[in-house]
Amino acid sequence: MNASSASAKTLDKNRTICARLIRFFSFGESGGALVEMALVMPVLLCLMTGIFSISTALYQKLQLAEALSSGGRVLAAERGMADPCTDAVTAIDSAAPGLATQNIGLTIVINGNTYGTNTSTVSCAGSAGAGGANNPNMPAGAIATIQASYPCSLSIYNIRGLSCAISSQIAEAIQ
Repeated sequence: MNASSASAKTLDKNRTICARLIRFFSFGESGGALVEMALVMPVLLCLMTGIFSISTALYQKLQLAEALSSGGRVLAAERGMADPCTDAVTAIDSAAPGLATQNIGLTIVINGNTYGTNTSTVSCAGSAGAGGANNPNMPAGAIATIQASYPCSLSIYNIRGLSCAISSQIAEAIQ
């Protein structure tokens, strides 16, 4: 018994020494999640910021298209007005509150004639007036096309990436 108890004590002592050595030399996984998070987080944040930037550009595109739709309806229905192009530009500006109106480039083409290239010079004034006379620049049945462009930039953490231009176009038949 004496010999077996001595060998059992030696075996227990060896286990504890081995366990101590294993614990001493093994690094464990207590900080593994922190290291993984430190490696993945910058990439994930850049990806999310890029998605937000693209979403902003998409929002501006949708807002520009909706504003052109409103302007096209106004232009098509105002044949008897003195300057329907100016009214269409006003409708476009008021339908796009999230866009800087001075940055919207507009071109209105009516029956092959081009009127203006930006919001301040677009005018198709005719001799129409209070008597209900039709504007000679806007014959009934002619096609009126409004083209618009708006600058955008895609950036991540205020680092300018890509410069882009959002554009949209609508065509309406004059009533």
